[in-house]
This record gives sequence, C-alpha cells and structure tokens, in this order.
Amino acid sequence: MITPVAHTKDIAVRILSSNDVPEISPTLTEPFTAGRSVPRLLFDFSIMAALFNPESLEFPMLDFGSGTGWVSEFCARMGFQVVAFDIHGDLQACLENRAHSDSRIDGSLMSFAHGDGHGMPFENNVFGHLLCYDTLHHMHDYPKVFSEFHRILRKGGRAIFVEPGARHSTSPETIAFVAVQKIHDPTWIERDVVLEKIDRITYDAGFAQGTKIVPMPHPSSLQTFSMKEWNTFRTGDSHCRLRITDMLAQINYYDRVIFYIDKP
Repeated sequence: MITPVAHTKDIAVRILSSNDVPEISPTLTEPFTAGRSVPRLLFDFSIMAALFNPESLEFPMLDFGSGTGWVSEFCARMGFQVVAFDIHGDLQACLENRAHSDSRIDGSLMSFAHGDGHGMPFENNVFGHLLCYDTLHHMHDYPKVFSEFHRILRKGGRAIFVEPGARHSTSPETIAFVAVQKIHDPTWIERDVVLEKIDRITYDAGFAQGTKIVPMPHPSSLQTFSMKEWNTFRTGDSHCRLRITDMLAQINYYDRVIFYIDKP
C-alpha cells in the first residue's frame, strides 16, 4: 500500500511494509477476499443495481440474507437506506465496522434485523426493494419465503435475485461444501433454483406478473473475438450468434440465474 505524504515543494511516497498493516477481518473485506471470484461477485451486483426500480428508490431496501453486509455497504455508498437481515447475530458489528472503515460511508443509512426468512420481523408493505444475493438457495421452504416477500414489499416494490441455477446442489463443489458445513450446522442446505418452479411459486404468492429473467454473459465464460470475427458476428452471421445464445441459455439456467419480481 502506498500512502502519500505532503511536502512543501513536492510529494513523497512511503511504502508500507506488511508489518505496518493491521490484520483485517474477512467480515470487513468481503467481497474482495471472499474466496470466490471477485469479478463474478462485482459483475452480479452491478446487474442487480441496474435492475433497481427508479420509482421505488425512496423507500428502504432489504438486504435479505446479508451475511457480512457487503451488499448493504454498497447500497449505502449509493445513498440508499438499507436494512441488513440475517439469522446470525453479528450484523451490528459487521455494519459498524464497515461504516467506521471509510468516512465516505454514511452509517446512518444502514440498520439491521435478525430473524428467519420464513417469518420476518417486519410490518406489511415496508420495503421498496428486496435484494436476495446468494441466499434463496439456502431457504428450506420456497413458497413460505415468497409469501413473506410479497407481504413486506410495498405496492410497486421489486425483489431482485442473484442465485446459482438448476444444477447447483449436484455439483461436486457444492457436495463437498455441504459436507463440511453440516459438521457445524446439521440444518445447512444448498438447493437448486429452477426457474420454472420459482415462476409458479411467485404467481401463487401473489406476484401476478411472474418472474422476469435477465440473461447475462458470465465473467467465467466471457467470449472474445478478433476484429474479423466480431464483424462477422455484428453483421448477422447466424452460426456465431447461435453459439452465443446457446451459451447464454445454458449458463442462465443451470449455473447462474438473475431474475426479479414486482409486486403489483
């Protein structure tokens, strides 16, 4: 890390050694040290933010299953009132540490609540947005959770989801992860998010417009083109375009899904 030091005639810089830098908790540095792909995490959040409904931004947001609170921090940096919600009991410390780490963060924009997503401690019609980033697939009862989403969202409110897809629970990585987690928490669950099933559940919960899918290229499988290839694609070559659409269809169903629902 380089710290600038002002002098009268010039600017000097001092290189800090590793011994000068205090150890920082991962609960503060996530998503940048989360052990997962940082480009993927930031890419997915940017899509989530792009889906915010301008007509509902004056109302509080709910960061559902907030974990260490990094999504809440990002929302506060954008100037939005946000409530971090999770079942674990360290939310206050997580948010306070984030607010104290950077004077550019308005800590008054962040608050927290503890509880279970199947029965949340909020009044009806409170939130303009519900942000669900990698949390839905941990819920045991999807219909009950979506009923809660419908209850706490205001009219015109929007719930936005970034989740693993239809083969999440059967991937080798997930199976190995669950085996470790169940040692500490026997109730731990990693479910699939199958879009057709979610769509039916959203209708049943009262979201009359159903699920809106947002297919996106993914950082782990970005496509690159030479100038010649790009011009071929751009001018309408059906083979090139079919290859891209096939990739999008697979990724945005089996591996990573981004979707939203609006409360009418």
